[in-house]
Amino acid sequence: MPLIKKVSIKDIAEAAGVSTTLVSFVLNGKAEEYRINADTAKRIMDTAESMRYRPNIAAQSLRGGRSRVVGIVLPDISNPFFSSLARLFEDMSANFGYTVFFGSSDERPDRMRKTVGNLINRGVDGLIVAPCEDTESYLVNVAKNDVPLVLIDRYFPDTGIGYVGLNNYKATYDATNYLLRSGYQRPAFIAYDLNLIHMKERTRGYCESMKNAGKESVSKVFYLQQKVVVDQANELMKRVLSAGFDSLMFATNLISLSCLYAIRTLNENETSKIGLVGFDGNPVFDFYERPIAYVKQPMDQLVKYTLEALMDKINGKEAPSMLIDGKLAVTGGKGLPHAEDVTT
Repeated sequence: MPLIKKVSIKDIAEAAGVSTTLVSFVLNGKAEEYRINADTAKRIMDTAESMRYRPNIAAQSLRGGRSRVVGIVLPDISNPFFSSLARLFEDMSANFGYTVFFGSSDERPDRMRKTVGNLINRGVDGLIVAPCEDTESYLVNVAKNDVPLVLIDRYFPDTGIGYVGLNNYKATYDATNYLLRSGYQRPAFIAYDLNLIHMKERTRGYCESMKNAGKESVSKVFYLQQKVVVDQANELMKRVLSAGFDSLMFATNLISLSCLYAIRTLNENETSKIGLVGFDGNPVFDFYERPIAYVKQPMDQLVKYTLEALMDKINGKEAPSMLIDGKLAVTGGKGLPHAEDVTT
């Protein structure tokens, strides 16, 4: 059974009790031009929405009737990383003659499916999605329904859906190596308990770096639940530091912030020499009393290449997937070597 039922203008006309010509005028925004009764136009639009009609994007293109709108679905636009992406998408899409509609999934598969469906029904020319867990099969079916789709940040390998993201494996491999070269002996990795490729690759990079440094026996990954990361951070930091780990690597920006706040509540004698590495910068880091290195993602490139890939798909071209290297930066206090100087 197809994911999105192919509802035609004829189907809508029959359900609304009007002609197909009338439906066509209304759906193409010409109700006022052709002086169609407002109640009739509303009935047609309501019928189309209830039947989950979506415009045939290929047919729109042939008529030169593209919407010039891209739909973008991100996990949480209030998240500093995704809000930065959103702003860049809004700015850069104008270079391609496009505007954007945004939606947040809140890391909920049901909400993501609803948001994607709504954007499709609004007639966007294509979609950019940072998927949440348990949405792979849904998005595969969206792509099979000829909707131009590119994934960003998170992706599903071997599905045929194009993507642009960070080389997460290399990023954490290099970051772990940076801590070891800085003299730390027991770095621990703090991650989300998620079945998503970006988190798996970040964890794999840490583990491989520790293994290749001959420290596999002291490597340790601690997992947090995404929805309660703040609540869990305080207890976790006590456990990690009491276990003798001398440095910490955080898998996301929000994990970094939650754990840094937790560390500040602990005994300064126990935490003053802890090495800290996170993902993505944050203004909070500048006010922290000790240096914090972090993986700096190439935001401009991520957005630019994602938009270029989507434009190719909209125009019926193949768009290669790509992973982009990040680099290490350092902020906050003094004491660690400048991270950008040791990125490999």
